[in-house]
Amino acid sequence: MDSRSSIGIFDSGIGGLAVVNTISRVLEQENLMYVADSKNFPYGTKTKNQIAQFSERITRLLLKKDVKAIIVACNTVSSIAMPLLKEISYPVPVFGMIQSGAILAVKTTKNKKIGVISTPLTAASHAYKKEIRKLDDSIEVFEIGSQRMVNLVENGNKTRERAYELVKGKLQSVISAKIDTLVLGCTHFPFLDKVVKNVVGKDVKVVDPADELVLKLGEFLKLNNLINKSLGINTRKFFTTGRKEEFLIKAKLFLDDFPKEVHKLDV
Repeated sequence: MDSRSSIGIFDSGIGGLAVVNTISRVLEQENLMYVADSKNFPYGTKTKNQIAQFSERITRLLLKKDVKAIIVACNTVSSIAMPLLKEISYPVPVFGMIQSGAILAVKTTKNKKIGVISTPLTAASHAYKKEIRKLDDSIEVFEIGSQRMVNLVENGNKTRERAYELVKGKLQSVISAKIDTLVLGCTHFPFLDKVVKNVVGKDVKVVDPADELVLKLGEFLKLNNLINKSLGINTRKFFTTGRKEEFLIKAKLFLDDFPKEVHKLDV
């Protein structure tokens, strides 16, 4: 692996751009390569076998491009396919969202009541509950899934009133459980961060797994002497399996530094 190699990142759509934003802020010198599998969006309604197949194809594609690390910027894939992806990518490390989110949530909670809002498939897998209980089995975990919230973001809908009503209705059960910490268990949801915080109130800490993930990524790069020290301009390359024009429109809404070019992938 070369320190100048890119960090590969992928998601089913534009949700992973929230992770791109976080990495770009904290590790701004790094080259990034992002793949949106928009053709197969949404992952949250697919079978486990389909998700494994989709994520394996993209992982192998990123490996062919000599990435130095792979970020699975999708909680659904992280809950289902991590052992497979780690096996095929070795020695290139694969970082997922679930473990990072669990670690951050356990660090944050005071009353040991944690809520997780995710896709329906991630919620049904109980991936967050299992990971959190590994760290502290005295913690209560309340999981709920919402495909409508994912779709709202993926469709580029930023209508605050519509988002508020949807989020308020979906989070009532976890708010009633007296949680003090809420995990944004889907990478689409940081784009609804302000709405979510407004709904849950100031007494509930809203945590984004990407914040912990980028710390782990930085530690790995430093430990293995893979920090990019090149003085050249860092690169951001974007790929989609869907329509390029549609991705560009959404990227301008959600990326801090949006791309001027997107490449089409057939995988």
